[in-house]
This record gives sequence, structure tokens and C-alpha cells, in this order.
Amino acid sequence: VLEPQVLLFDEPLSNLDAKLRRRVREDIRELQQKLGLTSVYVTHDQQEALAVSDRIIVMNDAVMAQEGSPHELYEAPADVFVADFIGDANLVDGEIVAVDGEVATVRIGPAETRLRQRTFSPGPVKVAIRPETVVLEPAHAESGIRGTVAKSVYLGSHMEYTVDTALGELFVIQHRTDAPMRRGAEVSVLLTDRGVSLVGG
Repeated sequence: VLEPQVLLFDEPLSNLDAKLRRRVREDIRELQQKLGLTSVYVTHDQQEALAVSDRIIVMNDAVMAQEGSPHELYEAPADVFVADFIGDANLVDGEIVAVDGEVATVRIGPAETRLRQRTFSPGPVKVAIRPETVVLEPAHAESGIRGTVAKSVYLGSHMEYTVDTALGELFVIQHRTDAPMRRGAEVSVLLTDRGVSLVGG
């Protein structure tokens, strides 16, 4: 018991408040690495999973949906379920208009972007867009997807917006808080070259 080969954690932080949860998960991670122990950590808290893990297994109805590093699961989810489960993701309809090896040209509304792809062919596709990788600009911007701010929430370190667009409702996180966009503001939604991935046909 004093020198176990494997440690099992089953939702160990579920009853702690947010600040204490962060501190304890850091302590667990530091202790696990210092002692070199193999640990199995079961949690429904995605941030916890990303923070304490070398490898993550996402389960869906007792079936393994995807296994990989925290970076792999967040940046390249295997399907819609994993994209929606690990962190926040806007799931929108797109269309693959061309495939060149491992890169696909994808039309998302009026915008076009090139994304890494695995086994997709030209045609309709589901696209996952991480909220923190979306950029909002005033509506007079020449490019982007036009939208209207439906909700604007100040959370100290960042702003959270809900934006109505032709793609549907998009959840957006912006770390600039000095000039918040107001409800009803017309905006252009720009997609960066990361945080956007193909997740299903």
C-alpha cells in the first residue's frame, strides 16, 4: 500500500471549490511526476483531464472514442463527440471543395480555409471551431462571416460572446476586455489557422 505500482483516482476533486481544485490538481501532478507513479485518473472535468494527463482516453457509452495526448485530443479530435466533450467547440456545417493529400480546402459559410484532413473526401463535413481561436472584428472588415452579438459577458480575465451568424450561434472567447462589444453589435467573424478541425462527414 505504501509503494503502489498504480494509483487510481476516481473524481478526487469533485467536491472542492474552483481555486482549491486548481491547487490540488497541481499538487497531484507534481507528486505523480516526482514519484514516477503510473496513475489512472477518472474525471468528467475536461480541464482536470488536460491538466494532469500525459495520455487521455475518452469513453463514449463504454467504448473508447479516442486516445492521445491532451494536445492531440484538443487540437485534432477524432469525431463530433470528442470535439464537443473535450473543451468547448462550435460545431458547424462546412463543405470540402478540394483535397490535396493531407490538406483539404474547406468552405465554411462565405469563408474558405485549408485544414489538415485524415480520410475525408469532397462534400459536406462537420467542422469544430474552438471559441478562443475565433477573432471578432467590426462589421466593416472586408473578410469574415457576418454576425450579430447576441450576448456579451465580462468575466474579468476575458469576454464571452454569443454571436448569431448564418452558420448558427457561435460561442466566442476573447481575452481583450478593454473595449467590449455590446449586445446588438454587427461583427465580422474571422477564423484563425488553428483550433479549426474536421470532425465528421
